[in-house]
Amino acid sequence: MTRLPRIAPWLAVLLIALPTATRSAEPGRAEDPPGPTAGEVGTAPPPSREPATPASPGASPPVPAEPPRWRAAVTLGSGTSYGHSYVMLGGLLGYEVGAGFELYLDGQYWGGAQPSLGRVAPGVNWYAPLPFRPYLGAYYARWFVGGDQPDQDAVGGRAGLTIASGPHAAFGAGLVWERALDCTSGCDAWWPELSVGFRF
Repeated sequence: MTRLPRIAPWLAVLLIALPTATRSAEPGRAEDPPGPTAGEVGTAPPPSREPATPASPGASPPVPAEPPRWRAAVTLGSGTSYGHSYVMLGGLLGYEVGAGFELYLDGQYWGGAQPSLGRVAPGVNWYAPLPFRPYLGAYYARWFVGGDQPDQDAVGGRAGLTIASGPHAAFGAGLVWERALDCTSGCDAWWPELSVGFRF
């Protein structure tokens, strides 16, 4: 059985945020009551005993901003397979469903040599509610191999840390493991992953 492509010992991930529109309403601000003008003589007027005027029915309270749930990434890298060197280009889209879990779909294209390779990998990550947001993940990968080579299936996992530098920006580093199924030798691959970008 053909072995999985071996990935170079680096993988750069550049996260790209897509703009989202948040709607907020600022409550109206009452103008300061007029004070006595220069030249007026007398004592300050007594405090008003009139009941407070209710807020306008059309006014709406501020809408709290929702935490970012989406993550988008563009992946660049290189790898070797079938005795050739490849240039890899990929993309990832993830959505946080709650309780720290994120569902994502990762796709890659390996070009620059023959046979060409394609990879689709749906998976799930879990982020711990800690300051450095350590994460664990698992995924299934389908490799599409051009030419007469058979397609391949694989499973994998990842672990690492995400360091947030702002409400939306984050930097991460981790390690990925992948194992080819129906494989007899050279079935495991390891590589580091680095990430920088935004959530939205």
